[in-house]
Amino acid sequence: MAAESATTICAGGTVLVRKTLVYRTVSNSLSLYLHLRHGLEVEGSEHLPREGGALIVANHQSFLDIPMLAAATGRHVSFVARRSLADSFILGFIMRQCGAVLIERGKADRGALREMQMHLEGGDLLAIFPEGTRTLDGQVGEFKAGALLAARKAGVPLIPAAIRGSYEAWPRSQRRPGPGRLGLRFLAPVAAAGPGALAQVREAVVAAVAGD
Repeated sequence: MAAESATTICAGGTVLVRKTLVYRTVSNSLSLYLHLRHGLEVEGSEHLPREGGALIVANHQSFLDIPMLAAATGRHVSFVARRSLADSFILGFIMRQCGAVLIERGKADRGALREMQMHLEGGDLLAIFPEGTRTLDGQVGEFKAGALLAARKAGVPLIPAAIRGSYEAWPRSQRRPGPGRLGLRFLAPVAAAGPGALAQVREAVVAAVAGD
């Protein structure tokens, strides 16, 4: 029995190490690309906790947004993404190895909410794009409450994140990213349980995207 338990622990550790290596390899490669190709500028890193759970709440401009956040946090960050993105063999493999929480768009996915809460209670950084989809015109859309419940139950703060330049570099009308400088600004934490928390986060993100 003891040997079986030890084998299970060792196997679990091997999986964890493999996933960590995949994440580091992917995030380091993306960081190099974003800094060299797009001159990625990151501000407000002091607002990110060095340890412990937090929910990063960001506007969604393009497919560059996830790489930007992965490159900028300095910690392993798991993303909330729609399940259909994992249908791609390569992208699906990377997402699963990086601990993505996959949700069904337009449905009340209680299983995904529980998974988000487990990530946050376990001390993970979790990132979500509450608009639910990439912007059509570069403007910040309405934020859906979704993951806010998980953050409240886990007792972790919301970290607003304002993404700039990503829409201009890769609008939905283009198949591939073009040139353009990228900016990412983390803002002061907001208590998830506070009144009007999501509206406060959106207001901060909108102001930062506008350059205020």
